[in-house]
Amino acid sequence: MKAESFRITFLSIFIILSLFLAACTPKCIINGRVVDAETQYPIEGAAVAIRWYEGHDSNGAAASRTFDVNQGMSNAEGKFKFPHHQDKNYVMGIYKEGYICWSSRSLFSNGAKSVAVPKNATQVENDMVVQLERLKGAHSEDQHASFTVLVAEEVTASKQSPFYKAIKPLFKHWRDNLREEFKKTFGRKST
Repeated sequence: MKAESFRITFLSIFIILSLFLAACTPKCIINGRVVDAETQYPIEGAAVAIRWYEGHDSNGAAASRTFDVNQGMSNAEGKFKFPHHQDKNYVMGIYKEGYICWSSRSLFSNGAKSVAVPKNATQVENDMVVQLERLKGAHSEDQHASFTVLVAEEVTASKQSPFYKAIKPLFKHWRDNLREEFKKTFGRKST
């Protein structure tokens, strides 16, 4: 009887200790860098956000169940890091004022009817380098603001996040454009 009681107690302690250690295991960390596409110099202060999600609907499209959200800013060497979740889906965005917002899911399509064009998925991997292109005069500010807000909606969980704080001027520009369009469409006509 004592041996059986000891075995049950030992097994219970072993299970609890195993669960505790599994919860304390560090996540795999992904390190990356943000650089200027032309000069290859590091970009400091770029907002980096990634949203990990799981599950698919019957069409293979991503379900909206968020697993984890991580955000931060690139340092003086353009470096950033975040936890990596094996076998999870993700969408990642990077923004720095003066540059075209970058998304792992879509490209900014300047002048096209749609502001975002699907692209081949970028692989999240250790020591990844993301090249940001400079925003130039020929780029549509209105379309870039719309694209950046679209990316922010995909990668963040809150409008109080670091990513949203970084895009605040573009968000305001996008919102003001929506208001103007609304007034044109639904405003009163003078008689």
